[in-house]
Amino acid sequence: MKNKLFNAYTYFIIGLVLLTAVTFVEVPCPACDGAGRITGVLGIEVVSLESDMVSHYELGMDCGWDFERYTYDVKLTLENWTDTESWGVVLVTFHDPDESYMMQIEVDDEEVWVEVTGKTLLSYPWFVEVPAKTTLTFEKRVNFEGVTLEFFGGRSHQLDAKLATSYPCPFHGEKAKVPFPTWLRLV
Repeated sequence: MKNKLFNAYTYFIIGLVLLTAVTFVEVPCPACDGAGRITGVLGIEVVSLESDMVSHYELGMDCGWDFERYTYDVKLTLENWTDTESWGVVLVTFHDPDESYMMQIEVDDEEVWVEVTGKTLLSYPWFVEVPAKTTLTFEKRVNFEGVTLEFFGGRSHQLDAKLATSYPCPFHGEKAKVPFPTWLRLV
């Protein structure tokens, strides 16, 4: 009887040690193939970007600073023109409308006026997945806040959407390896 009890504890301890040891084994990340960066969106085009300000909350402080919170409903329309499903990150950025300006540039021997966006206030990464040969609209309510952002006479913030060409792998930090249990989950 004592011999069987000793074997059960021994097997339990050996299993526990093996399980613990496996968590320290690191293998190349399957999401980025050990490169550390994931290639961005291929085959997707931004069709339109619309925003509606839902609410603006302002709290005046005695020191002359104002705390503000903005809520926007953002509608992003993307089109996939390829024969395969495409996915990746789209960076939606809010810009300061007070610092924007118009600049004249030359394109194909013609003078064109373009609007240069103001200072970046906040950027939101959106992970999108668009099936082949379809157009999808993504809607999201976005909140951002800060001190003295200034609501510019009713002018909404400028929005910009850019497709990420590459971005850091979200499953690991500086190194391109993940623990074995994480690798099992990602595969």
